[in-house]
Amino acid sequence: MNRDNEAELPEAMLAEAASWHVRSEDERPDAMDWDAFTDWLEADPRHRHAFDQMALTADAIDRHKTELGVADADEDDDVSPQRGRGALWRWGGLAIAASLAAIVAAPQFLVPAPAVYATQAGSSRIALADGSSVLLAPHSRLTVAGRAQDHMDITGGAIFDIRHDPSRTLTISAGGVSISDIGTRFDVQQQDEAVRVSIAEGRVRVSGQALAQPIALAAGSGLTFDANAGTAIVAPVKAADVGAWQDGRLSYDNAPLALVATDLRRYAGVRVNVPAPLRSRRFSGTLIVDDGEKALRDLVQLMDLRLGGHAGAWRLEQR
Repeated sequence: MNRDNEAELPEAMLAEAASWHVRSEDERPDAMDWDAFTDWLEADPRHRHAFDQMALTADAIDRHKTELGVADADEDDDVSPQRGRGALWRWGGLAIAASLAAIVAAPQFLVPAPAVYATQAGSSRIALADGSSVLLAPHSRLTVAGRAQDHMDITGGAIFDIRHDPSRTLTISAGGVSISDIGTRFDVQQQDEAVRVSIAEGRVRVSGQALAQPIALAAGSGLTFDANAGTAIVAPVKAADVGAWQDGRLSYDNAPLALVATDLRRYAGVRVNVPAPLRSRRFSGTLIVDDGEKALRDLVQLMDLRLGGHAGAWRLEQR
């Protein structure tokens, strides 16, 4: 496991991140250019950390706006009620946000730098301060932010075992969705815009811009979300199948083939290319990944496909 120590972010980058955060909080339809925002995030890996830092700083300002002398939006008749929390920044908040994020302020405003964990071939268990834990899957990355360690971002896979605490809500970003939880055990698998969430204990709520409304998931249920296909499928899951990758077993119910292929690479060390026409094909079944090559051939047979290429460069093909 590697923990990345982030260098101090440039003030100009923090100001850009603050500007994007303000626009993301503005509820007017034309306030946010999401395509441009995505381009900005992908232009530099530090941009994601800068944006997360701005979100935490905005929360600190919002919690302590009385001490800072910041009026609520509904206390100012000149402020449109549709502006949301973005109105909070109208009096020069961009500069204040950049300054708060870049310097060590008073303890009540101190926001620790996000902790970033990354795995290679093996998994790693991460202990959180409140007694919760995360088992980070191979070839995955987890960012933990916030004084209460309650803002996370997962790329790859992980099992979350979160201590029950009704006084705080943990938010986990994965692909195009956010998972909100006050204490439960669940598994998340993410690849690009495809996300699978499986609940072993407790309840979570999944929300996202591509979802018409938040989806509540209880123990014994799971969600497979595919932003590219525009689908969100809720289905029952067995408790024994939640996090079964630890035991060399992968179970699916109507999962995108692209996500299955990613799991084979992550958990079985088998690389296979899935062409665009096949990426949204659905697979239901169980694969035993102790022998990665056999698991791949089992998948090909079950999906009535052909396997082209060679070891290290396999590709799925239509029959």
